[in-house]
Amino acid sequence: MAGTAMYGLNSKSGPSPGLWGLAPRDIFYDPAVAFGYYEDFIEWMPLTAGAESDHIKGWQEFGSTGATGVLEVDEQGGMFSLASDGDDEGASISSEVLPFRISKTLPDLYFECRLKSSTIANTKHGIVVGLMDGTAISATVPIAADGTLADANFVGFHRLEGDGDTFDTVYKANTVAVVTVKADATTIVADTYVKLGFRAHRGTLTYFVNGVPLTDTKAIPDATGTDFPADVNLGPVAAVLNATATTPGDTTIDWIICKQLRA
Repeated sequence: MAGTAMYGLNSKSGPSPGLWGLAPRDIFYDPAVAFGYYEDFIEWMPLTAGAESDHIKGWQEFGSTGATGVLEVDEQGGMFSLASDGDDEGASISSEVLPFRISKTLPDLYFECRLKSSTIANTKHGIVVGLMDGTAISATVPIAADGTLADANFVGFHRLEGDGDTFDTVYKANTVAVVTVKADATTIVADTYVKLGFRAHRGTLTYFVNGVPLTDTKAIPDATGTDFPADVNLGPVAAVLNATATTPGDTTIDWIICKQLRA
């Protein structure tokens, strides 16, 4: 039985009750109920700049030549900061395993990430967070050099490099144009954490910000090859890509959670 829906703004550091309160109460604790990731960045390795892929705890990392990916040791709870120092340089993490699939015929899926950016100025750095297919992360994946989404299957949130104070809610099937469910879906504040999430439930994808569901939703198709990536497996991903080499800023991730109910 699902838990009580506890809607309402929740900017505290833990998972949002407005999202996770909709899930079965044992979603975090009982492997018979759900499978997935809960990465809190307590035990993590710094990213190696210029490396195509470091591997840690079932995740892979990518960093351009001037990239940094470091644990923020002066913050409680474990945080991982992604940045780089050159134009069109980036840093990213993605799961090595792709256990999730979003289709109207499959069980519920829940995703949430808590992050902050040091800057909300335009043309500093783009950000994506969500679920992506197994396309190898690189300097141009999941964010292309022009700041758009790379040609991969993706569901989640995208801060365009030219619009630094907002996130769009988006999805994309590879070889098909990206679909923006809602442009400027939420406005963020510099150096202030925000929780970005979504829920796939009974054929509807609903996005959440700090536990509050957004109005614009997506009707999820079955695996029939539409513009939605319903026919591919996905895993968590987070990335930044610079629009400039001049004070581009950084993004810090507190945690990433994704769980899908078992059939």
